[in-house]
Amino acid sequence: MKKICLFLLLFTTMTTTVFANNQTALVTDELYKDMEALKYPLVSEVEKPEMEDKINKTFQKYIKESYKELKENEKQGEKHDFHTEYQTDYEVKFNQSSKLSILTSNYIFSGGAHGNTIVESFNYDIEKGKRVYLTNILTKEAQIEAVSDYVWEYATERPDVFYPDLKKEDIKLTKDTAFYFTDDGITLVFQQYEIAPYVAGNQEIHIPAEVYMKNDKK
Repeated sequence: MKKICLFLLLFTTMTTTVFANNQTALVTDELYKDMEALKYPLVSEVEKPEMEDKINKTFQKYIKESYKELKENEKQGEKHDFHTEYQTDYEVKFNQSSKLSILTSNYIFSGGAHGNTIVESFNYDIEKGKRVYLTNILTKEAQIEAVSDYVWEYATERPDVFYPDLKKEDIKLTKDTAFYFTDDGITLVFQQYEIAPYVAGNQEIHIPAEVYMKNDKK
């Protein structure tokens, strides 16, 4: 019985190790200037050290810009006598198969009825050694049109969530459109007010690869 328990323990440990090794990177929390309001990711254990350095430099640039925005918001709050809030956060959305997707969110309150949250995506293909933008995936007009149609149809079927009068031309897919990798495609992340009311938040719409891959050669 003891031998069986020992085997199971070793098997579990080995399985856990394999799972961890399948991850593209280890992602941990960092605080800029030890400020709880400025959290950002630090990546390590990336297969290519040069990519690890490149990714971390990108996030260092991001958090420095966030710090400037925080200080400017505080300055305006003092000048015009309104309460301010600022908070950065992030979420690892995909971390396998040599790909990494991290979403950052910057919440800013500058008086008024409510604050606003801006989402930015950081997608990397470690094997190819580059950051991936939406326009690197949707490289042809036919692909952009196919995905726009998919988003519009998805939204019009849910008028209780999205703008009921949303038009196809209201859906803008550009290099800066936030997204993240999934096992079978990508998921688009829209900014507040972009295709839905504020109360609906940042809407995420999964796009199966077949939607845009079938238009890859057009």
